[in-house]
Amino acid sequence: MKKLIVCLLAVLLILPAGASLAAKNQTSGNLTNKQVMQLTLQAREHFWNTMSGHNPKAKNSTCPSKTFEYRGLPYTYMCSEFSTKAKLTDYLTPVFTKDAIKKGLEKYNIISYKGKMAVPVGDGDNLLGWDKAKIKLISQKNNTRTYEFSVPALDGSVTAKRKITFVKENNKWKINQLDAAI
Repeated sequence: MKKLIVCLLAVLLILPAGASLAAKNQTSGNLTNKQVMQLTLQAREHFWNTMSGHNPKAKNSTCPSKTFEYRGLPYTYMCSEFSTKAKLTDYLTPVFTKDAIKKGLEKYNIISYKGKMAVPVGDGDNLLGWDKAKIKLISQKNNTRTYEFSVPALDGSVTAKRKITFVKENNKWKINQLDAAI
């Protein structure tokens, strides 16, 4: 019985130290290649979900099918999980910097129309295999890291080069361009 109590106490003492070490690494200056890849794949998913106006992982999502024209572009309303600018921003914030979100919404003409968020009608996605990308750190300054990605085409015919910059914002690494991983 004493051995069990000693083991439990040891575990309780070790777990908080391990947890605080993991939290320290997440918010420290370190940015591992694994974290870079995970964040890049999240950025790609979040971008395409935004452009489609729908998050397939959202529960109880409702999607109005109404389209309309605004300033010469056909638009469709976004699904309920992105129906307000606050909801859309909350979805993008864990992955992208505030500046990236602001500039990205402007660049892709994502608007609030009659109180609901809307996205231009279009097709999306590309033929790059981001999950097989090779990465290389090419610049490191204080709270900014830039990586070069060599991303193979899904059919293996070519390899595209992309540069993605990560910025530490509120002690978390984020990508500073909404369409960085497309």
